[in-house]
Amino acid sequence: MKRYFLLILMVFLLMSPGVSAAEKYESISLINNTDWVTYFDDLLGDPYDSHGCLHFTPSDIYLLVKTIPNGIPLRIKNYYLKKNDPPFPVQKVPYFSSLIKAPEDVNKHAAAFKARKTEIVVYPSLNRLFIMIDDAPYAQVKAKAGPPYDFLMAFAVIQGRPIEWDAMLSTPTDPGDYTILRSTDHYISSTYYNNTIVPFGAWIMQKQGVWSYQKGDKWYKLPQHIIYDINFPADQREYNYYDISQDASGKVVAARFAGHDFGKYVLLWTKDGKNHYPEMGYAAGELLYEQIVLIKDLVHITTLPGPDDFDYCVSKNENFRFYKDLYEFVESKGKTSSSKVAPQLLSYYKLYNGISLTVKDQELIDPRVEKSFKEYKENRLPRNQLARQQALGLYYYLQLNDTLIRKYAHWYEKVKKDWQLWKFLREKSRQDFEEMGILSVENRQNVMEEWLSNRLEFKIAELPLQAKYLTDLSFSTFFKPDEKAFLFNQRERDIMYKLIKEAGTEEAKGINFYSVKALNDYNFGLLLNEILGDLYKSHGCMHLSPRNIQFLFELLPVGTKLVVHDYSAKADQKTIDTVPYLAHLVNFKDDLDKLKGTFVTGEVEVAVYPLSGYWIINIKDKPFAKVEVKGGPQAKMYLVQGRDKDGKPIFEEHLAYPTSTGNFKVFRKVKDYVSNIYHDQTVVPMGGEIKKEDGAWVYQNKKGEWVKIPKVLQGDLSHPPEEREYTYYDPVSNASGEVESVRWGSHPFGTYSIQTTKDDRTPFPELIHSSGDLMMEERQLINDLIKVLSAPHDELDACINYSQNFELYKTCYDFVKDPYREDLIQVKERASYKLYFGLSLTSLEVQSLPEDVIIADKIIRKQKLSEDEIRTLINEGIAYRRSGNLKINMEKVLGLQFDTYQYVVTIQKYAHHYETLQKHWKELTDLRRALLKDFNNFVIKDPLLLHNFTRELMLERTRLEKLNQQKALEILREML
Repeated sequence: MKRYFLLILMVFLLMSPGVSAAEKYESISLINNTDWVTYFDDLLGDPYDSHGCLHFTPSDIYLLVKTIPNGIPLRIKNYYLKKNDPPFPVQKVPYFSSLIKAPEDVNKHAAAFKARKTEIVVYPSLNRLFIMIDDAPYAQVKAKAGPPYDFLMAFAVIQGRPIEWDAMLSTPTDPGDYTILRSTDHYISSTYYNNTIVPFGAWIMQKQGVWSYQKGDKWYKLPQHIIYDINFPADQREYNYYDISQDASGKVVAARFAGHDFGKYVLLWTKDGKNHYPEMGYAAGELLYEQIVLIKDLVHITTLPGPDDFDYCVSKNENFRFYKDLYEFVESKGKTSSSKVAPQLLSYYKLYNGISLTVKDQELIDPRVEKSFKEYKENRLPRNQLARQQALGLYYYLQLNDTLIRKYAHWYEKVKKDWQLWKFLREKSRQDFEEMGILSVENRQNVMEEWLSNRLEFKIAELPLQAKYLTDLSFSTFFKPDEKAFLFNQRERDIMYKLIKEAGTEEAKGINFYSVKALNDYNFGLLLNEILGDLYKSHGCMHLSPRNIQFLFELLPVGTKLVVHDYSAKADQKTIDTVPYLAHLVNFKDDLDKLKGTFVTGEVEVAVYPLSGYWIINIKDKPFAKVEVKGGPQAKMYLVQGRDKDGKPIFEEHLAYPTSTGNFKVFRKVKDYVSNIYHDQTVVPMGGEIKKEDGAWVYQNKKGEWVKIPKVLQGDLSHPPEEREYTYYDPVSNASGEVESVRWGSHPFGTYSIQTTKDDRTPFPELIHSSGDLMMEERQLINDLIKVLSAPHDELDACINYSQNFELYKTCYDFVKDPYREDLIQVKERASYKLYFGLSLTSLEVQSLPEDVIIADKIIRKQKLSEDEIRTLINEGIAYRRSGNLKINMEKVLGLQFDTYQYVVTIQKYAHHYETLQKHWKELTDLRRALLKDFNNFVIKDPLLLHNFTRELMLERTRLEKLNQQKALEILREML
C-alpha cells in the first residue's frame, strides 16, 4: 500500500511553480503539487453526449476560454477520416492542461496564441481538439462531439405512459471551417432561456423580500419558475442547487444555481463573422455540478473529525454511501441492490450489460426500451426516420443509465484505491488547520473546497488569510467590519465561546491568554509613578506618589531613621543611577510581603534630598532603593487661596515653608489622617462614601456612625459638578437621575500618612503623605491609559483620540514644544506659562492676567516698578511704605508667583503624561498586541469588550494582583 501511495504521488506531482509562504504547510504543498486536472478528468469520466456541440471537462473549457483568442480559424473535420488524417502522431501531442503549472502559464499561452499563427482543428470521431501553432500540433484537448447519427433523447420513460422526448434533435457536430467569435461566462440561450437566464453558480436569496439572483455586483429579480422550483422538496426539484442554506423550519433562504445547461464557460464560433453558430463548446452544466458535488464530498471525508479509516469516513458521507452501493452492485454483476436507486434503473443496467434478468427485472423494464435495445444490438433499427431516431434515443437512454451507474461506482472505487493520497491530505490538513487556527469543520471544508476548485482552474492554493494565526494582526484591521469573513469568523467564534463556556477549573485545551503573562511581566507601578509626574509642592511636608506612600506605609518600621538634608545637598548621582526604584521591586503583593522581612528596625535608614527630589533607602548602610519625593518650597511663602470680588488675592493664613532638615524617626503610621488645621477636608476618609439622608449629606465616622459632613462640603455639593471646589467620584443616582451618593476625593493627605518625630515623644508637624488630588489623578490616568491601550488603532496619536484627556495632554505637549502657538490652549494658561519662563506676551495675554501677578514677576526678576504698580501692591496688602521706604512682603510675592506656577505645573504635567506614554509606547504596544492576540484567538471583534476586558485586567494589576489563566477566563466568560 505504501509503495502504491508513492506511485500515486509520483504520477500526480507537478513541477512546483515556486515556494511560497503557503508551501510550509504540507497540505497546501500537496494540493499545489498534484495534477488535480488529470485526476478529476479520470474521476469525472464521460462528459455526456450533446445535441451536436463539443463537450469538455470544466478545467479544459476554462483553459480554452482563457487562452484562445477571438478571430482564429476553427476547422471541424468529418467523422469519417482519410487514411493519413490526422497527419501527425496523436499520442505524441501533449495535453494542453499538462503544459499549465500556474496562472502565469495561462497568461503566457494566451499571449502566444495571439501573437503567432494559431488555429484549432477538431476530429469528432477521435473526440479530440488540437491547437495548431504555425501549422504544427502544439497541444490536444479531449472534446466529445455530437453522436455520429441523429437521435432524440428520451427524458422520461415510464411504463404505460408516453415517453417524454427532447424537443431538440441530437445530431453529429457539423464539419466545416469556422472562426472563433468570442467566449462568455454566461451564455443565454433563446431555446433554453428559462434554464440559462440565471448564471451558473449565481447566488439566489431574498433581497428586501424579493427573490433575486446575483450577476456581478448587481441583483436581479429571480424568474418565477425558479422560485417555485427552489421551494419544492429537494427530490422534486427540476434544477440543481448547491451551498443551500435553510432556516430553522427547513425553508431555503439562500442557494447557488446549478441548473444552467451550458455550465459557466462557453466558446462560440461563427460562419459569417457576426452571428454565433448554433453549435458551441462548453462543459455541460450537469458535469460541472458533478465536479462541485464531488469536491464537496471529497472535502467532507477529508476534513470530518474521527479516525482516518476509509470505511469510517465513507460511512459518514451520504453520497459516498450511495456510490459504494453502486460500486458493489457493479462488482457483484447485479447481485446486490441499493434502496437509493430506482429499481428499474438497476434493471436497465443489467439489460444493457447482458446480465441475466430476474422476473422482477422483466416486470420493471419498459418493453419499448427492451425492443429498441434489441433492434440496436441486432442492427435492425426501423427504417422510418422518426422511429429510428426514437429507437436510438432509447438505446442512448440505456447507455446514459449505464454511464451514470458506472461513473458513480467509479468515484467510490477510485477514491478507495487512492485512499493513501486522501488520507495523507486528511492528516496533514488537520495538522495545518490547527496550526493556522481554523477550528470550524465548516471553515476547513470551505477553505479546502476553494483550494481544489482553484487548482482545477490552474490557480494556486493560497494561505487562508482569514485564519486567525495567519492574519497580519493590527488593531486598525482587526476591528474593521469584513462582510466576506463574517460567517467564517462567526463559526470560529462560536467554537471559542463554547470552549470558554465549558472550561472548568483546570485550564481547557485551547484556552491560553497571552495577555496574562504580558500584564504580569509589566510593572505598572513604574509607569504610573513616572507618568504621574510632578507631586506638587507642599506647605513643608514631603509628598510621595500614591503607590510609593502605600509601599512605605507597609514597609517602613516605626523607629526608622530619616535624615533630611539641606536643600543645598545633592544626592550622589552614581547612587541615583544605579539604585532601583522601590516600585521596581514590587510587582505583586507577594513582593511587598517578601520585602517586609528586609525592612527591619535598626537596619533601615532613609536619606532625604529635597532639592534632588529623592529618598535613598539604605539597608545595613548600603543603598537599597530610591523613591521620588517633593518637599516644601525653597523659600517661605503665602499660598493664594483665591480672589475676592474685586480680584484681590486671598492668601492662606499658614506659611508654606521648606521641608525641615535634621534627624528624624518614623513615629507613627496613620490611615485617614485627620488634621486640626484642615479638619473639614480630612474628617471624611479618602474614598469614603457620602450619601444623602433626609435631605442632608452624611458620612460614616470612625465609630461607625453616620453623621453630617462639614458645612463647607454640604455647600459645595449643592453646586453643579463643574462648579464644585472639591473632587467627588463614583456618583450613584436614583431612577430620577438624582445623585444619592458620592465618594470623597479631596483629602489633602490621601489615605496613608507617616508621622515623624525628633524627640521620640511628640509628632513633628510635617507629614510624609500623598494627597487626594494625586490619587484622583492616578485614578484618572489609569482610566485614560485603559482607553488608549484598548483603542482599535495601532498608532499612538490615533489611539489618544479615544481619550479626551490624552487629547488634552497631547495639546499641552505640542504647546510646550512651541509656546508661541495660539491655537492650542486658553489665553490665561498660555499667558501664565510664558510669563513664568520670561517669554514675551501679546497684549491679549497681558490682559488675561491679574496685574499683581505681572508685578510679582517683575519683582522676582528685579525689574523697576512704576508708581501705579507700587500702588497696586499697597492696595492689595502686599507692600507698604514706612518712613518713605517701600517694604514688599516677599512671602506674598512668591505666593503670587506660585499661583502662576500652578498653571505651568498643570501644563507641564499634562505634557509629561503624553510624553511618557510616547516614550513607553513601543513596550506598551507589545502588551497591547498580547491582548489583541487573545481576542484574535477567541475571534472576538468587539472593541468595547476589549476595553472592558483590558480595564478589568489592568485594574487587577494596578492593585498588585498576579493574574492567572483561570482569573482571566472567568472575567472574559462573565463579560460574554
